[in-house]
Amino acid sequence: MNAPRKALPVIDLERCTGCGWCVAVCAPHVLSLQVQGESSWGAKRSTLHDAEGCTGCALCALRCPFDAIRMVRLRPAPP
Repeated sequence: MNAPRKALPVIDLERCTGCGWCVAVCAPHVLSLQVQGESSWGAKRSTLHDAEGCTGCALCALRCPFDAIRMVRLRPAPP
């Protein structure tokens, strides 16, 4: 059984440039580049599209050259 994750990545869309480095290092493939906003055209930004599949390893936050990803601790599940 996998250890429960302790944190999830939160992406600062103001700092994210859409470079894709976080997507490239994400082993469970839960990050992707998505167009932000109402238009189907525009700048892509990183998005956590599968929070349940995230292991909380923090490789995305470590790899981001723009410091746009921070790990936020999850509250422990009640007993």
